[in-house]
Amino acid sequence: MANDGDAYPEELWNPPSDGQVNPDIDLDEVDPSGRAGRVAGRRRGRSGRARPASRRRKILKWTALGTAGLVAVVAGLGTYVVLHLDGNIKHTALLPTGVTQASETPDKFGNTAMNILLIGTDARVSAADCSLGGDCSSSGDGNSDVMMVIHLSADRTNSTIMSIPRDTMTQIPACGSNSSYYGMVNSSLQYGASCTVATVHQLTGLTIDHYMEVDFSGVVAMSDALGGVPVCVSNTMYDKDSGLRLNAGTTVVEGKQALEFVRTRHGFYDGSDLGREKAQHIFLSDMIRQLRSEASLTDLGNLYSIANAATKSLQVDDGLAGVTNLISLFDTMNKVPTDRVTFVTMPWELDPANTERVIPEQAQAEQMFTNIKDDVSYSSAKSSDSSTTSSKTATATATATAGSASNVVTSEVHAQILNGTGVSGRASDLTQALVSAGFSSGDLSTGNASSTAKTVVYYPSGRADSAAAVADALGIPSSQVVESSSYSEVTVVVGTDWTSGTTYPASASGASSAATTAASAPSESSALNAATTGQCVQVAPDDIVN
Repeated sequence: MANDGDAYPEELWNPPSDGQVNPDIDLDEVDPSGRAGRVAGRRRGRSGRARPASRRRKILKWTALGTAGLVAVVAGLGTYVVLHLDGNIKHTALLPTGVTQASETPDKFGNTAMNILLIGTDARVSAADCSLGGDCSSSGDGNSDVMMVIHLSADRTNSTIMSIPRDTMTQIPACGSNSSYYGMVNSSLQYGASCTVATVHQLTGLTIDHYMEVDFSGVVAMSDALGGVPVCVSNTMYDKDSGLRLNAGTTVVEGKQALEFVRTRHGFYDGSDLGREKAQHIFLSDMIRQLRSEASLTDLGNLYSIANAATKSLQVDDGLAGVTNLISLFDTMNKVPTDRVTFVTMPWELDPANTERVIPEQAQAEQMFTNIKDDVSYSSAKSSDSSTTSSKTATATATATAGSASNVVTSEVHAQILNGTGVSGRASDLTQALVSAGFSSGDLSTGNASSTAKTVVYYPSGRADSAAAVADALGIPSSQVVESSSYSEVTVVVGTDWTSGTTYPASASGASSAATTAASAPSESSALNAATTGQCVQVAPDDIVN
């Protein structure tokens, strides 16, 4: 949604322009006499260190758009749509020839975590990408404009999304005909997405199970299909580098304006990469909540538009090739409650050899890599730089303790029991236990769920008390009662930690998957929970329009 031009001076609304989005120099910002130098000096004066880029917001937007669109469209429109969308998707090998990595290690219940590398490319080889700005003479895969590892816990109840600053210096492995070299991590994409996968694996030690790559035109097309994302800025602004113009307060950005927002660097906070990173956190969080509450997503026409745009903009590894494979992945990701999704940035420090670049802050970065590998979540422990979260979107533990069973009439509670144990009859056994506790058999239903390690009681907004009553009746601790927009009624998903009996074993609450463990993210990782609301991006002083 465009802003009202009357809010800006005429000269700002009509600057000399070729109609393109300024690339905002996501390649090398080393002009010491220009704005880059002034920004670098200003940020060093404030904090003693440069602020590298991280582009979290852009990536999860792509992921969530694909989630809703692909799953529902194919279910509604069938084989023809599958074949059509399959034809849109480009795919390559996950790893370069001769490069290997270890498989994910199963937890005690036999479940494995999953890591997906999401890549945003700055390549401008298509007419659509070229029209959006940048060096249209460039060819090939370009550099990775965004690089994030999406980690899904083994029990699929948590997701940590770690972005890697594109300016990170690291060893790039030999990929195909090129030799190994030391350089910026984003340059690995010049040798193909599989080389970037190998580079991130080497840097982090994490097994990368899949990759997804999206280009500029994909961001524009999918934001158009969604109908835009509401974002808030502190002041009326104009950023000449990205071309972004916004009035103070909330504006719905879509299409080219959405791309301008996600690429704006100098216009937010102190004009540094970290400022852009914070803005991207907020954008992605707004986008996820918008998508999951979007009523139009039940309309098959809208869903098809989203899915068509998503698949046209995607390149994936061979293991994800085909709409049905993407549906399975996106459906899994979409079931993670919003308040169990946390964004973090790899801890970093300035590269002593070149202060325009960064390197991993060894101790903290290694700890983050280990936490992700060990399925330690950042979603329920308070981060040292976390923002205030609204009462409706608090962490799972906080939400769970808010429910009270004392005033609930159990015979009026509607609930479903889903068997994720693989043991026949578990849902029926627990349904009978609830009936014995005063619940009505007519209001209880059963079904099967995919195998899951940990038993969890999920409930929609406003049903915390009913969920608490069900949990109390079955002996399930409140720490395993979670608000989730993925469920329309109280739902008990029975995990492999409870394969017999009708009272949840006390030992199981401490013996379930490692994803129940939580850690505080380092302050420099700029952690943000996806459920955090009421955030406004601060406009940099130089870009405020009075």
